[in-house]
Amino acid sequence: MMVVTGMMRRYVTLLVCLWLAVSSSGAADTLEREVRFVSDGTTLVGTLTLPASTSPAPALLMIPGSGAVDRNGNGDGLRTDLYRQLAHRLAQLGYITLRYDKRGIGASKVPEKEQGKTSLTQVARDAMSAYQFLRRQPEVDARRVGLLGYEDGALIGMALASELPEPPRALVCLAPPGRTPAIILRDNLQQRWRSEGVAASRIQRMLGDFDSAIAALYYRLPLPPLHEEVAPYFMLPDRPYLQEFYFENPVARIKAVRIPVLLLYGELDRRVSPKLDGELLYQQARSAGNTKVVLKVLSGTAHAFKAAPAGDTQEVLTNPQVPLAPGLMDALKEWLSANL
Repeated sequence: MMVVTGMMRRYVTLLVCLWLAVSSSGAADTLEREVRFVSDGTTLVGTLTLPASTSPAPALLMIPGSGAVDRNGNGDGLRTDLYRQLAHRLAQLGYITLRYDKRGIGASKVPEKEQGKTSLTQVARDAMSAYQFLRRQPEVDARRVGLLGYEDGALIGMALASELPEPPRALVCLAPPGRTPAIILRDNLQQRWRSEGVAASRIQRMLGDFDSAIAALYYRLPLPPLHEEVAPYFMLPDRPYLQEFYFENPVARIKAVRIPVLLLYGELDRRVSPKLDGELLYQQARSAGNTKVVLKVLSGTAHAFKAAPAGDTQEVLTNPQVPLAPGLMDALKEWLSANL
């Protein structure tokens, strides 16, 4: 699915950068520049966040997670500023970061005829273009470039880490799935409907619709009529992406990675499970011979990695002023200083 070697090189165009602005990020010790690079003929727009001093410096490519969210982690009903806050805090620790709008999102415009055609493979190629672009920046120590992926961005990070001819130095995975995403989603929906008091017979009917839709995606068949509670997870514009993402094998991905890996989860996460997903990835990576994999579970936070002792409430997901999870930056600082 996410092939990034051999044939990949023919897909990636010459990376170019247009320096549009140099501005203070709001902290005296960080700077930001808006940048542009080209991937498969599409110009993607992002933000390079830099420490105010120390050059060349280690760097991290931030690979965004699921949904129509921009380079800051906002949109699609979310306003957490997660990526922006992480970038600023990492700059204060001495790390350069690149975060970018996915194709078709924010400033990374695509022609109307291309809208709704983005696959997971394409998103991986875009991340590879961003990685190569980041390594070529004059402020970056090209020998010390890592990846930081969130959700399915972590899966893309695993693919790049195992398949790139010049692999990254280290990989941080925030809330990565360990089980196949379709299995995780089915389990989440079942648990949610049970907690809402939906009748067991109705749950079974909705799960039957879910299973039929998954089969249709897998076999590239037209989607059947779906219950209104199920249909949003199979939106037509997302179909090329979902046809790959729902059937990804995270275990196979992590077992192919040989660089240091940090798996980070929120203790209260209800979308992925620190136990079912995190421990699975950790054990499988270790069994494949990677002794440099570390699993950390942070208390007082959930999927959004914000301070959330009650989990990801509406306030947490829509108020960008909610701070990052307690202990998150300490965990990143300790691990990155040893591995990047």
